[in-house]
This record gives sequence, structure tokens and C-alpha cells, in this order.
Amino acid sequence: MDEWPDSSVPAVDHGGGNSEAKAPRVGLDGGVRLFALLREADEEYGDEGGVEFYGIRLPDGTAATITTGGRPHGCWTSCERPADRLGLSLVWLGSGPGA
Repeated sequence: MDEWPDSSVPAVDHGGGNSEAKAPRVGLDGGVRLFALLREADEEYGDEGGVEFYGIRLPDGTAATITTGGRPHGCWTSCERPADRLGLSLVWLGSGPGA
């Protein structure tokens, strides 16, 4: 890594030259899948329910979510994690691998 001698910020080693880096973990089907996180309808309060977030499962099994407006929301260790954490229902979209 190049260092800038006039910088007051210390250099950070990102491990770019490490030839022993581990390969990413690949999920059972190795595919990317889209999902939605739904809020259940609550008739008592007049809430019709609906999509709260959209997400993508990555090949290593992790997931990322965005708001319905397209803003980043979160990165997760699995697709099930945000559903459990936020009390939402996970629904797979499309007909990707494992559908």
C-alpha cells in the first residue's frame, strides 16, 4: 500500500496481497434470490399490511435490504434474520434457484 508522508491519517492495510485469503462461502444453491419483507394486515387498526422492504440473498448466504423507496436499509447474516428481527414475513420473489 502506498503511504502519503504528508498525511496525518495512518495507513490502513486491507490485506490485498494476502494469497492465503479464503474463498467466499457459497450457499446451498449458489444463487442470488430476491425477496420481500411484508407487514401483516391488522384489521383492528385499519392497517392493510404491505411490503416494508425488498432484499437480495447473495451467493454466500448473506442478505441486503432496501426500503420501498430504494434507500439502503441493512446488511444481514441471512434472509431470515431481518424478518425475525423486525417481525415481518419473508416472501420469495420470482422463480430463482431453490424456488
